Amino acid sequence: MRKNKSSYGKTNWAGTLWAGVLLVSAEGMFFPLYAADTGSSLSVNETQQQADITVTGQVLDEAGMGIPGANVSVKGKTGLGTITDMDGNFSLKVPGNSILTVSFMGYTTQERKAVAGQAMRFNLVPDSKALDEVVVVGYGTQRRSTVTGAIADVKTDRLKDITAPSVSNMLQGKVAGVVVTPSSGRPGDGVSIRVRGTGSISGSQEPLWVIDGVIGEGSAELNPNDIESISILKDGSATALYGSRGANGVVQVTTKRAKLGTAQFNASAKWSVSQLTKGNLEMMNGAEYYDYLVTAYTNAGNLDDQYWLQPYLRDRNFDWWDYATQNALTQNYNINYTYGNNKIRAYISGDYYTEEGTIKGYDYDRFTLRSNTEYMVNDRLTLKANIAASYKETFNQEYSLAHTSYTPWDTPWDSQGNLKDGSQGLPATAEEAVSANPDDYWYSDGGTNFAYDRHLNWGKSRSNGLDVNLGFTYKIFDFLTFESNNKIGFSNNYSSTYTDPKSRGGVGTKGSYYDANSNSRSVYTNQLLRFMKTFGDKHEVSAYLFYEYEEYRYWDLTATAYNIAQGAEIISAGADDPAASGTKYENKNAAYLFNGNYTYDGKYMLQAMVRRDGSSRFGSNKRWGTFWSVGGGWNIHKEAFMENVPWINELRARVSYGINGNQPGGSYDYLTKASITTQYDNQIALMTNYLGNPDLEWEETGNLDVGLDIRLFDRLNITLDGYVKKTKNLLYLRHLSAVSGFNRQTSNNGKLENKGFEITVTPEIIKTKDLYWDVSFNLGYNHNEITYMPDGDDLSFQATAVGYPYLNYYMREWAGVDTMTGKGLWFKVDKTTGEKTVTSNYNEATPVLLDAVPIPDINGAVATNLTWKGLSLNANFTFAAGAKIYNSMRAGALDRDCSRPSQVPMRLQDGWSRWEKPGDIATHPQLIANSSADNSNTSTRYLENGDYFKLKSLSLSYSLPSKWLKPLKINSAAINLTGENLFTITKYSGQDPEVLFSSSYNGSASSFGYPTVRRFTIGVNVNF
Repeated sequence: MRKNKSSYGKTNWAGTLWAGVLLVSAEGMFFPLYAADTGSSLSVNETQQQADITVTGQVLDEAGMGIPGANVSVKGKTGLGTITDMDGNFSLKVPGNSILTVSFMGYTTQERKAVAGQAMRFNLVPDSKALDEVVVVGYGTQRRSTVTGAIADVKTDRLKDITAPSVSNMLQGKVAGVVVTPSSGRPGDGVSIRVRGTGSISGSQEPLWVIDGVIGEGSAELNPNDIESISILKDGSATALYGSRGANGVVQVTTKRAKLGTAQFNASAKWSVSQLTKGNLEMMNGAEYYDYLVTAYTNAGNLDDQYWLQPYLRDRNFDWWDYATQNALTQNYNINYTYGNNKIRAYISGDYYTEEGTIKGYDYDRFTLRSNTEYMVNDRLTLKANIAASYKETFNQEYSLAHTSYTPWDTPWDSQGNLKDGSQGLPATAEEAVSANPDDYWYSDGGTNFAYDRHLNWGKSRSNGLDVNLGFTYKIFDFLTFESNNKIGFSNNYSSTYTDPKSRGGVGTKGSYYDANSNSRSVYTNQLLRFMKTFGDKHEVSAYLFYEYEEYRYWDLTATAYNIAQGAEIISAGADDPAASGTKYENKNAAYLFNGNYTYDGKYMLQAMVRRDGSSRFGSNKRWGTFWSVGGGWNIHKEAFMENVPWINELRARVSYGINGNQPGGSYDYLTKASITTQYDNQIALMTNYLGNPDLEWEETGNLDVGLDIRLFDRLNITLDGYVKKTKNLLYLRHLSAVSGFNRQTSNNGKLENKGFEITVTPEIIKTKDLYWDVSFNLGYNHNEITYMPDGDDLSFQATAVGYPYLNYYMREWAGVDTMTGKGLWFKVDKTTGEKTVTSNYNEATPVLLDAVPIPDINGAVATNLTWKGLSLNANFTFAAGAKIYNSMRAGALDRDCSRPSQVPMRLQDGWSRWEKPGDIATHPQLIANSSADNSNTSTRYLENGDYFKLKSLSLSYSLPSKWLKPLKINSAAINLTGENLFTITKYSGQDPEVLFSSSYNGSASSFGYPTVRRFTIGVNVNF
């Protein structure tokens, strides 16, 4: 309680601080409120006039619904206020004759005199200016109406439909022109992200991550539950702000912060069950495989020699898929506390995520902690401290997707229940085969049972990361601020692999134990001077100038011990000398930047930027590069001639052009490298085959963007963008003549182009008090083309050829099956005339550039949100078109026309057929066991359509009524059910086309892989 102290009629308590806890809501919720009082004493009359009164009321929107979280404050009394509850209600004790100010983002602010003894009602109305949300752009924020670049903003509520430890997975389908592709369904595995196509063939292709203004993904892993919003910068004027780092786009993450007048505790939990998806791949059962082999050996003329092929095998159908997979459990628990007053604002969170692999034998566990704190020393100086930490463990004793290589006749165990190692082989004689128990033999290809080694061998890993970010903001003048951000990060990773001496894999080395330890340290600092001022009523100027420095160091040590004792887990346990190796490197970046924005009368915008970047990855004569951008915008809807067009709420035109840079992937590509790890005659031997390039320079990308932002009838949002990205001085690995003494060198000089368009349409179909329904559609089209390569085309399986997209397929064209002979056919091309003819000789066929790539040129999504009172239904569909997948699993094992009989084939897909007799029109050649034909060699026979349409997520949530929660002192609570990857429509014959578009596969299904998982989740969120 505040007390007056007087001396001879005067007061002496200016600067005295007081603090109190005020009961402010009808539910009995408490909010800490602090204020600094520097006023003078009151007379008796003034004290009576301003005696405290209790004011209650409700804040409503234009539809008459209560607005939760609206700010109710006393005008002129800093820190004295509250926020509304879930129903928009408030209660506040204020001095008499006070003026209440009620505000909420997107609505006009209202002021009214406080009235005691009756409920006050505030009906807020939407404000077009207030709806002009603030977005993060580069090193600052802007009102969306003044942005001249192509920037997409993703709020946290749009990231909740996916359960994953990685933020990247949650971005899939959320933004036009941003392609997010998971690399596998294994817990914790990463994704590939491409923003407006592939911008480099040798340098980095991934976008730059910026977390709370600090460049880089961070040493500590980012917890999705800590995210407030994500901004993705796509065009040149925005990405050029990051110079040499922004050529492939920028993903800016803002983590959660406390707000003034809040004290909230939030707890959430998720429980999931996951299943592995098979896609369209179906393997033959025991009877089908038996008939398949009988036909193949009959056509080969040697069926009688296959004494082991007994009819009883038809009835055996062991399910290797079911044996290797499981319904896997996922759990995620998160707690966070948010607290804010006029001196300190803090956000603290803890998160635990654990997931089992849907392929048995893999476990993933992760803990994360985060603390974001701001301390307002005074009205000029604010101190900031952000700390993030993470710890992760994995255990790998993973089964194999052996259903695609093991026969349904085999089992993991013999008739006595012993685990087989796969060396049992076939029955030795015809007499033995007649009465043989198949459980005691091994019919599958390769002579190895993965289950035998799996229970003996294992792998483990653990890693921890820590990021400490300290900074401050000092307001020199009202229009001039100095900001300092400084971060240091540490990460440590440990992994070990044990191969048992008794395992099949450990026989040759008598067992082994592998240990690896890697460490990294990153340092970042940014010192920025920011200017913001409005001149008159129409001229708005903002600008900033900064210096930035970044340093990264990495080192590792690995060692392997051989001939070990069973169960040993230390390197010194090996009888043979251990093999050890290590790596060490570092790189540094520095930059100077100036950026300016000018807005006239809220109608015309101009942006200009210049940045000077330096990198240690280049030689001293090419170390620095200059990058720049310009952009302009026009808010057409604010013009006088648009006043009579009320159905156009927003119409903004944007144009921008920027130059970005890109660096080589290696830290020392400009130097001639010599290996010092080789020995000759017990002496260190220097060996080199890589020639340095002191003239290696920056890869540069020029990005032109033209866009429109439209809102019609206060219901329909449309964003259109068209772009052209031209990259020159392409970084690529050049092959040298052997006479030079070297065989490769990193060089510049190629050219690459991406061009395309993006569209996002979001109609709000129904918008009433109780019912809301919107649909969002986004689509991005991108065409990629190599326009120049100084050393000519690189005609490999996935070629780099002028006039074609990067990774364009280069192979022979399959011409089908000869209707009379059942042999495979290919096309050959006359080099002179270009005439196409067919041949049954694979070596005579002509390899050609196909204008087919493993990267979709169309990607998009359809999302819908339906809300009725406390119920909410959300669905998100994703799709991709225009890519081809080379199904090398078919070529190598699953569809080889019995050229290797011990490989179990897949079932023929709908529309496929097998040649059996002259005159048959078929897609597949005649079955001939152990055929030497080249039908399974690389050709377009195995090049498949990769288009797909997928229900990525479907979620139903229910927010419990406040009347249920009031007696429990709970602010809000919600329950949600979510399904992920519920179905996929595709013609691809394999397991999952989506995963194969990631950089891990580049469209080539060369292994069993790890398909995406179907997941069902129940979640609970409670806020106090």
